[in-house]
Amino acid sequence: MAEEASIASEDAKATKTGIGRIVANTGWLLGGKGFGGLLSLFYLAILTRTLGVSGFGQFALITGTAQAVALIVTFQTWQVVIRFGSRYLTGSENRHSFGRLVGLCTLLDIAGSLAGCILAFFAIRWLAPFFGWDQELAHNALLFALVMLLSIKSTPTGILRVENRFDLAAYAEAVIPIVRLIGTLIVWLTEPSLINFLIVWALSEVIHAIGYWLFAAWQARDILSLRNLPRAKQAVRENVGIGEFLLITNLGSTFAGMSQNFALLIVGYFVGPTAAGLYRLASQLSVAMTKISTLLSRAIFAEVNLVRAHQGAEAMRVLFRKASRMLFITGGTVILIVLVIGKPALFYMSGPEFLPAYPLLILLATAASIDLAGAIYEPTLLSGSGARTALILQACIASLFITMLLLGLHFFGATGAAGAMVIAAIVRLTLFGIAARRNLARG
Repeated sequence: MAEEASIASEDAKATKTGIGRIVANTGWLLGGKGFGGLLSLFYLAILTRTLGVSGFGQFALITGTAQAVALIVTFQTWQVVIRFGSRYLTGSENRHSFGRLVGLCTLLDIAGSLAGCILAFFAIRWLAPFFGWDQELAHNALLFALVMLLSIKSTPTGILRVENRFDLAAYAEAVIPIVRLIGTLIVWLTEPSLINFLIVWALSEVIHAIGYWLFAAWQARDILSLRNLPRAKQAVRENVGIGEFLLITNLGSTFAGMSQNFALLIVGYFVGPTAAGLYRLASQLSVAMTKISTLLSRAIFAEVNLVRAHQGAEAMRVLFRKASRMLFITGGTVILIVLVIGKPALFYMSGPEFLPAYPLLILLATAASIDLAGAIYEPTLLSGSGARTALILQACIASLFITMLLLGLHFFGATGAAGAMVIAAIVRLTLFGIAARRNLARG
């Protein structure tokens, strides 16, 4: 009896520590991303007021096309590093295995980047006439996409997270908004144009990637060695199931990303750059106001893998219950905040011509808050044996979303597209919640 009480006490203590690490790590991420979100309000204000609704729409379509291509071809190697690297954190021999895993992930990043460059070339040639891009603008859109795709940073991101160095990740994340704000101010004061703003965005991506690699090398120099690149085959043999996990997470992220980047492109394709500009601004603001959703999900993914690897199923269940309650409360709070400050933020930041984006902002922020409430569900599935289930659910939800998106666009325009996001978020919350609880019940 005393032994059972001792075990229960240890589980409670470990779970409390797990929740504490999630909050602490989210705090570090929020420090970087929250700082970035604050700065983004300033450079978005300059961007929208300088380019106008249509010009900002073209800017959004160019950056959105590059992000969509990256979403299709980029392997989620940061998840692989966490999923399989969490057991290699101690011991010299384990560190050698970890190094080989990182070498494999680096090669995958390079391969995905090169494939993306080829895909971007054909995608931009096809989309340019529909978006109204002339030859010069299409050429610049391609250059931006190539720079973004070659700015590889997924593997070092995974290294910092699995090593529990979310503080260093926060510093790396702060690079993008700082470069963008400084660059935007320089362009605004000298020669404001869409092309020059694109150059600033491209430069921020390059410096961001360099920052991640430098921090990862500083934290884990022993595993970042060129000698590990030729040992990728050995890493595949050592990490059983890594190929399936890679395929599932890549497809899953592509399906999940349809609600963001592909939705913007579809709005621009069928309705035009002006509607795309309103949709993008609403999306950017909703992301800024609900940034904690993404950050919690990233911190949770790292923590559930560590708990499952080192503490067992029961500790995982307790962590799941406590985190779920915390996330539902946070999601409800975020919706209230957006309702209060959303419209004034739009008006003072971008001016009256962007106020038609307010209904879109409310809908998109609601969808993001619903996703926040279920932020622990997918990481729970991916950390255990539910990766296939997660992929099937993402595919079903993506199919539903595309159907609702096209119907919404046909009857209600951009507002209908944002409404499709809310419906998809509700379905995702329900299905992933059921699947995650069943996965935990099976241990």
